Amino acid sequence: GGAPAIIKAGQALASRPDLLPSEYLEELQKLQDDVPRFSNKLALATVEEELGVQFDDVFELVEEEPIAAASIGQVYKARLRANDDLVALKIQRPRCEEIVALDLYILRW
Repeated sequence: GGAPAIIKAGQALASRPDLLPSEYLEELQKLQDDVPRFSNKLALATVEEELGVQFDDVFELVEEEPIAAASIGQVYKARLRANDDLVALKIQRPRCEEIVALDLYILRW
């Protein structure tokens, strides 16, 4: 889904009424709130791969669905099993770094 660098550029432009007409700003502002989510299964697998532990050994999801989704990741409300602290767990989109690199390469042209 989405090209993160392109979405970021659109989000930045959405706050610049001095650069674009209002009808463009209205459409670009949708990028602030309407970023597609990726699956929870993929998100939790990403955490396990990055940390080298089973997700449920370290975290307990307070809410099943992410509380926010953005161009480069999504955020879950979770609890640390070690001490019961509530945390915001931001999980980067799969392949985000290589997609951003490609986006930036394309934008250069």
